[in-house]
Amino acid sequence: MSSLFAQQPADTLRLTLKDAEQRFIDSNLSLLAARYDIDIAKAEVITAGLYNNPEISYENVLYDPDSKRWMDFGYTGTNTLQVSQVITLAGKRNKAVQLAQSQAKLSGHEFYDLIRTLSFTLRDNFYHLNFLQRSLGLYDAQIASLNRILTGFREQLQKGNIAQKELLRIQSLLYSLQATKKEMQQEVNAISTDLKLLTRIDPATPITPVWSEPSFSYHPLQDLNYTQILDSARAHRHDLLAAKENLRSQELNQKLQKAMAVPDLTVGLSYDKQGSYIRNYTGVSVGLPIPLFNRNQGNIKQAEIRVQQGKTLLQQSENTLSHEVMQRYTDALNAESLYEGVDQEFDAQFQHLIEEVQKNFVRRNISLLEFIDFYDSYKETIISLHKIRYNRYRALEQINFVSGVQLIQL
Repeated sequence: MSSLFAQQPADTLRLTLKDAEQRFIDSNLSLLAARYDIDIAKAEVITAGLYNNPEISYENVLYDPDSKRWMDFGYTGTNTLQVSQVITLAGKRNKAVQLAQSQAKLSGHEFYDLIRTLSFTLRDNFYHLNFLQRSLGLYDAQIASLNRILTGFREQLQKGNIAQKELLRIQSLLYSLQATKKEMQQEVNAISTDLKLLTRIDPATPITPVWSEPSFSYHPLQDLNYTQILDSARAHRHDLLAAKENLRSQELNQKLQKAMAVPDLTVGLSYDKQGSYIRNYTGVSVGLPIPLFNRNQGNIKQAEIRVQQGKTLLQQSENTLSHEVMQRYTDALNAESLYEGVDQEFDAQFQHLIEEVQKNFVRRNISLLEFIDFYDSYKETIISLHKIRYNRYRALEQINFVSGVQLIQL
């Protein structure tokens, strides 16, 4: 019972947090797909900045019944050439470019907020898996110890030195430990799967987190307060920045829709070889739709409503952010307080105690009930300590999550 870590297969991938984060950034499929959204939005900026193409048309007589000639290019037939160009007015093109640029920025904020969310999931799974594997190691050690005791009890039963019920009670304790370990192993498998999905590791590869727990003297919250975390969140949270950029996009769209109510100007040149009142006629044309019925009223109204919606969503984001920061800061303080109340030498002392209990039980110095009570207490206490430690690091990572940056280095 000297080890609290589960035995790992020889082909196990030992994964540090730095390596896991690098794998995540380089190969996570969700991030790779989200990057394309940024490229698509940037392409929209190019599209918005393009000028309208000129239009050219040509007309020629197909068959002249008088001259009985096909495709007559002479003066007896009609040859007409027209060139026209639509000129956008009211700064529509510039407004469309500004809107597309804002949408590209919005895609960028959404991408980095996805990184923030998935990074927290990655780090949380990493710590959780680390402490769960420690607990599995505890079960492995206890099961191995009980198997040794059980082997000795079978020999003693054959010699008539112990009662059958004592052997059965040890077997019952062993089966209970094995069943509980199986349940925990399923939880380990689920978290391992999530971690391997995030880091794109082969599903058949066993992994074990490699991480050195900070010293007990490390107290990161001593240098942080609620105001500092909130200021960081307001400056760096990409979901809040996205809400601000969304409002800006809606305001730019409102300006664009108002500009769309102004009709575009069409300018053209025409040439007619024979069909006009003179030969080789050239002319210029100017066209402008009259905004009598359609003045883009519906789209302008929608844009105005979306601006008000954007303002409401921004207020909601700011309100939610401040509450999130306060909740996570309070949770972290509580987790830190619980962690600081734990005697850091308790693990070693309690493990030494249970080893002595095991020896005394084999020597028949303590009863079976006392031994089982010590065993259950030891298991529950060590697992509770693992949960306290894990909850501490999860709470600290949640501070990083709500602040938008790595305020706390673990």
